[in-house]
Amino acid sequence: MRSLKKILSQKRQQPSAQREIDEQTIFYIAKQVILEEYGKRGGENITPTFYKDKKLFFRPKSSLWASEVLLERTHLCKQINQIIGAEVVKEIKISSN
Repeated sequence: MRSLKKILSQKRQQPSAQREIDEQTIFYIAKQVILEEYGKRGGENITPTFYKDKKLFFRPKSSLWASEVLLERTHLCKQINQIIGAEVVKEIKISSN
């Protein structure tokens, strides 16, 4: 199994037209950032659910976690983009249900 670091370095070496990062990779990285920022409890309560047009949607299990994500959304965007090495997430939104 290849590591995430190797996969991302290979994607960075590809021309920008071929550098599309799939939704599952973004979800994986977002989940890792959530775990780093909020620990195991945050990882259990905040789930990335949808990605389109550089918008990443999270589904928190309570209004407390929704507020936390909204307060820290610019920081979370920066962290995700820094790990990926490109601006793939411009906005973080909260989805309900």
